[in-house]
Amino acid sequence: MKKIIVTGSCGFVGFNLINNIDKNTEVIGLDSLNDAYDSRFKELRLKYLEKKPNFKFHQIDLANMDTLNKNSHIFENCEAVVHLGARAGVRQSFDDPEKYLMDNTLGTTNLSLKVKEYDVPQILIASTSSIYGDTGKQLAVENKDELFNPPSVYASTKSFGETLAKNILDDTSTVIKISRFFTVYGPFGRPDMSILRFIHWIASGQDVIIYGDGNQRRSFTYISDIVDGIQKLLKYKKEGTFNFGSNQTWSLNEVIELIEKHIEKKGKIINKERAYKDVDVVLPSLELSKKILNWQPTTNIEDGIKKTVEWYKEYESSIEKLNFKYEYE
Repeated sequence: MKKIIVTGSCGFVGFNLINNIDKNTEVIGLDSLNDAYDSRFKELRLKYLEKKPNFKFHQIDLANMDTLNKNSHIFENCEAVVHLGARAGVRQSFDDPEKYLMDNTLGTTNLSLKVKEYDVPQILIASTSSIYGDTGKQLAVENKDELFNPPSVYASTKSFGETLAKNILDDTSTVIKISRFFTVYGPFGRPDMSILRFIHWIASGQDVIIYGDGNQRRSFTYISDIVDGIQKLLKYKKEGTFNFGSNQTWSLNEVIELIEKHIEKKGKIINKERAYKDVDVVLPSLELSKKILNWQPTTNIEDGIKKTVEWYKEYESSIEKLNFKYEYE
């Protein structure tokens, strides 16, 4: 049986990816279950993953090399590592940069050293659109538009992680691939990101807080499209960096209107001061993803929000008491 390791297995993307992996593939899930957002979301996801017969879970902090060394056996005969484990969030990264440096940079460094030690054939590292900053009317192009001085602590730690992994695995047989995600949303999403937070606030009759006028735009990308991109990248045999995002943008105000439509309820909108270093527009170039991987998003925003609202209604009783705090990617 083929074996892969997925870090961040109880996170939003990791959970959805594992749920779509062939049952004939053994999946080793690694996650620290940290408190970057309400950890009960991760525990809920883990509860479902543990029902899968081909899934085995290890609670491991990648920044702790001693713990990784004690569990080195998991890397034996591993065909691929999908590194989704990270501490996400732009605003919080300014409040606690040490945690972001440990989880994103040191964690990626330690993992890369293990991949090198066990000669794992490939590693896929999930990165972020945040390293491009505000793209304005331009498209963010891989290997061209990365900022020399990334616009946040979060973006910096992710960028450093990419660079260190490439240096550690240089001149080895391991193929390293980078995927840059653009504002992912959907079922079992992160409670600190806008769409799920807005759905919860509108459905529960709470104030819908927007930091700014709501005209800031994002390349909202539905989770199934991201999973499809990861699976295609795993099959690709060469190194490369690829954007996975929507080729359209929507404002927060437009998203709220769609949520109101599908919940059939108006939100109580409250506008507050714009968040620190919040960007106006982030839009990816998808030229490489389309040309090389034959990938492009297929879920439009209306269908994606409808599916997410339907999921929320089904699981509302399980998550209504959980913490939906503020943060934008």
